[in-house]
Amino acid sequence: MEYNSIKLNNVELMDYMIINDVRRGISTGMTNVTENKVGDGSNLISSNLSSKKIEIDFTLLKDLIATKRIVGKITSSKQLQSIIFSDDPNVFWEVIIDGEIKATEHNNGKYTTGTLTFLVPKGYAESVDTKTLNNDNSGGENGTIINNADNSVSVLINNNGTLPIYPTIKVTPTSETGYLAFVGQNGILEIGNPDEADTTTAKSQKLVCDFKTKSDFETNFVPDTSWTTSWPTNLDGMPLNSTIAWKDDGIRIGVMAQSSLWNAGVLRYEVPKDDLGNYVKDWHANFNTLYIQKNLEQCGRFQIHFVDENKQPLACFEIYKGGVGENASLNFWRIGGDKKLKHFKNHTFSATTGKPDKNGSPLFAASHGGQAIVKQGNKISFYWRAMAETYLMDDVPASTKLAYVYIVIGKRRYYQMVADTSLRSFKLMNLNNEYTVDIPNKYQPEDEVKVDMEKSKITVNDLGANSDYITGSEFFSIPPGASQRLDIVYSNFTTSPPKVEIKWKERIL
Repeated sequence: MEYNSIKLNNVELMDYMIINDVRRGISTGMTNVTENKVGDGSNLISSNLSSKKIEIDFTLLKDLIATKRIVGKITSSKQLQSIIFSDDPNVFWEVIIDGEIKATEHNNGKYTTGTLTFLVPKGYAESVDTKTLNNDNSGGENGTIINNADNSVSVLINNNGTLPIYPTIKVTPTSETGYLAFVGQNGILEIGNPDEADTTTAKSQKLVCDFKTKSDFETNFVPDTSWTTSWPTNLDGMPLNSTIAWKDDGIRIGVMAQSSLWNAGVLRYEVPKDDLGNYVKDWHANFNTLYIQKNLEQCGRFQIHFVDENKQPLACFEIYKGGVGENASLNFWRIGGDKKLKHFKNHTFSATTGKPDKNGSPLFAASHGGQAIVKQGNKISFYWRAMAETYLMDDVPASTKLAYVYIVIGKRRYYQMVADTSLRSFKLMNLNNEYTVDIPNKYQPEDEVKVDMEKSKITVNDLGANSDYITGSEFFSIPPGASQRLDIVYSNFTTSPPKVEIKWKERIL
């Protein structure tokens, strides 16, 4: 074989010697570890490529002393050097001189022959150029990058060497992720946290509504034509055959039918859902009512129903006066099942003065009338003269949510309505408002996450990050051959695939 060039660390050896022969061998030997087994033969424990040697026979013809010193200098490095042969210029061997360079002088020192023996510790050659596969050159000679519908990435690598490669993989996220997995034929490497979430849930108190004006009520409390009879208490449900609407200072009776013993109208408010799409679980309702008669023959029923998604009443606040006289009653009704209510508490007051007794302050006069109902867990509390009266919702889960609020106003046929019956304001607080909070995930858009499979090294933005390594996974190689598959998997909440760049040197025996 004639050589045009043999370069050692980019120094041309043929400038100083004639090459007589080069012995690189056909392949690299194997080092095998075995153990004896019962019976004949042995078991193979492991096999590894051995180091190999390259021998170059040379002749020095001129300037022998000077040339020997030059050759000695360029070959005596204690570091590995690359050597490239002109018959295979696309690969290099990493070598170090092995032993003494033995030379023989001939014809009274007119020329010298000898042999350079190089040790190749790796036992294989590598491509001179670094192969690069990225999103820009995808589909070319080095392989293809495929962005999948689930935002994972499949990479088909063309490894044209004869040995597996250990690539360096750079991933640049385009959306947040807490986890990355590299899945190849020879192993799986995982980094980050596969259980990291993109969001979490926080809680706070939040104002749901605060209705005080005609516009507030007319926009949010609307007629419910699907509900024909109010929920029954100790009395039968009232036919919802009449109308109530805003008048003067609040929601009052409008057009009242005379067809039944009691006749009523209804308005419904649907409670807005929270950021997570749920109705309100724990709440505090404040409202202001007016209930004062002008003569003893007036009567009427005023109700506010708090109702779940299945239109099962959870609680009812009722003011009731059924006939002639001064006394009216404030009734608290609790959940009873089958869309019925059970009586919980009763308090008597004067419908003429709004006072519970002659010494008390008016409860339902023009300057008073504030009421409150609170649900926390499975407890619902009514308030009478600033004192809580609480019951447990034994028949339904504590997680039952408030979906609707109904206003029902009715009167007895032929009787006058209590003149000042009005709902003047309504306020609702969500005591356990759940909302979504973003979690800044481990790997952010434009971070550079690098995995060096050969050096078992992980970096993020050029800072060491081997602490991200998930125990049990492994750094691995890519086998030789075309379209060797490597999958890169993200957290399942990612919204776009990453940019990918893979670099490697092919390895040849």
